[in-house]
Amino acid sequence: MGLDGHSVAKAEDGRAVTHRAPSARAVAAAVWLLAAGMLSWMLVGGATKAAGEAAPWLILLSWFVYVAQWRPCLRVDGCGFEVINGWRDHRIPFGAVEDIEVRFTTVIWAAGKKYVSWGAPTPPTALGAGFQHLSDLKSRPYSILPSNERISQPEAKTGRDAVVAAWHRARSGGITPGVRDGQNGVTSTWNKPVIAVGVFAVFVVVIAR
Repeated sequence: MGLDGHSVAKAEDGRAVTHRAPSARAVAAAVWLLAAGMLSWMLVGGATKAAGEAAPWLILLSWFVYVAQWRPCLRVDGCGFEVINGWRDHRIPFGAVEDIEVRFTTVIWAAGKKYVSWGAPTPPTALGAGFQHLSDLKSRPYSILPSNERISQPEAKTGRDAVVAAWHRARSGGITPGVRDGQNGVTSTWNKPVIAVGVFAVFVVVIAR
């Protein structure tokens, strides 16, 4: 899911918005198509035994890609954050948040623990930011640009900014950081269906060897 201005505006209004690394689902879909293509190619070619031996590994690979690429995301709404990782989810109300660290990944410190989002937006590359800036400058005549704009980079507002802004907005609204009791506690749950499928995939690979 791309990080555009509309997504940022939704988060600023307190509406639920889901943030993902831009290429995560594309990578997962590409791997699944490749796995399905390989299996189909072997079946069409008459290599039934080879297809049977490869199928358990392809199932395990598909599950791993789902856990690591397709499912992880970070949701923000008017109440707090929902960190959805591969096989475990964390519901973190704004009142439980003590600090947020946004660098190469998003880390939320809450209730004395550290929660790392697998699927939070990554920072834009310097190369990408440079091309965006260059495109913006080309759209205007050089003569009307302020002297400082000719050498500076514009500050791009992304979904990472919206994540931090949502927490700051909650604090300014009277929510005390670090409150851990009542409705302000962090709720962590295991995704049992995902875990069950993973265990089954590993079991199939083991018995097929």
